Amino acid sequence: MFRRQLFQLAGLGLLTGFSSITLANTLSLGKDYTKVPQPQSIEPHKKQVVEVFYYGCSHCYNLEPSLHNWLKTKPSDVNFERVPAVLNNPNWIFMAKVFLTAQELGIVEKSHLPFFHALHRDKLPLFNLEDIAQFHSQFGTTKQDFIAMFESFKIDQAMRRAQRLTQAYGIEGVPSIIVNGQYLTDLTMTGGQEPLWLTVNQLLTQ
Repeated sequence: MFRRQLFQLAGLGLLTGFSSITLANTLSLGKDYTKVPQPQSIEPHKKQVVEVFYYGCSHCYNLEPSLHNWLKTKPSDVNFERVPAVLNNPNWIFMAKVFLTAQELGIVEKSHLPFFHALHRDKLPLFNLEDIAQFHSQFGTTKQDFIAMFESFKIDQAMRRAQRLTQAYGIEGVPSIIVNGQYLTDLTMTGGQEPLWLTVNQLLTQ
């Protein structure tokens, strides 16, 4: 979890063997989850889970396998979305726009995980817009179209919306999971990936 060095990494992912019954009996406000400062409407959905992430975060990358496993088993009435965290840092703004550009171009489902792999597993030198646009051209767009969309007013507005959500959710670190626009939980609070998703499932019933 990328929390600007505000926590120790030791122990993350080590708490396994939790049963949903045990978790349900111990879930508590302030320990396993918090309420977001400014609750957000989830209309027209009845239930929603939002992952707030940053492409530069290794913990976000490492969460991907368990996230995909959860998506396979999540209730059909739960809407899932990703929101790029936008903190007051040029790199966070830049990477948020990369995601939002791929999303607007309709290629994000194909490009999201490969881009994560490229950054964290393959260590590709994707440091500027030209190279990132070229990388995304393999997923059904062109380098020129990616750059044009990245630099558009539409993406700037989408980035500002993500920034407002980052603030409304009270995001201090990523990955953070927002449930039904009201509750925030993360790896630090739950102690690992398995209890994180058990917590999410429990919060969906509140």
